[in-house]
Amino acid sequence: MREFFERRPELKVIIYAGKGGLGKTTCSAATAYWLAIKKGKKCLCFSTDPQASLSDIFERDIFGKGVQSFGPGLYVLEIDADKRIAEYQEEIRRKIKEMYGLDKIPKEIDEYIKSAAAEPAMHESATYDAMADLLAKGEYDYYIFDMPPFGHGIRMVSMAFILDAWIDKITEARMEAQKYREAIEILRGTVEMEREDMMLKDLQDIREKLDFFRDVLT
Repeated sequence: MREFFERRPELKVIIYAGKGGLGKTTCSAATAYWLAIKKGKKCLCFSTDPQASLSDIFERDIFGKGVQSFGPGLYVLEIDADKRIAEYQEEIRRKIKEMYGLDKIPKEIDEYIKSAAAEPAMHESATYDAMADLLAKGEYDYYIFDMPPFGHGIRMVSMAFILDAWIDKITEARMEAQKYREAIEILRGTVEMEREDMMLKDLQDIREKLDFFRDVLT
């Protein structure tokens, strides 16, 4: 292992993938331990497997409890995708109220937010976004990802292209709407334009984060 990393000093992201039963989680934990405890690096071992077992390996219940420390430089995370999705919903509600000056989300919009969270690919999307967030922050020397079994892993990697296309469509629609509303906004002042610009900026920030992570994966 030492020779492997010495030959690849630029390598910062290690992904263990494949079918179930190969020992991906064990290898992920062992690699993170070796890099952190033996080599003095700051490492994050992150499980993307819905049936994560890092809690068993490290003998502590860490599921959905955020990043946990297991000694100098060794950090471990098991994401709770359901919790992440619930946080998305609250963030969307907050932004809608903030952007449009609402005290309460209209019922039909709230129903849409709830139904969108039930989409089949939402768990993969939430996990993918969590991985992208971690890399974008750049807080660790190494990132060791324990991927789910092959089928789930393929769907997760494909999220890079699905989300990319989705953001393109949303951005295009927002820019088109802004163009048609421009004359009205000028008459009403700059507040609405600022709101629209803020939404486009959020989309651009998400796009840049996902593009960065897609390049890492592919």
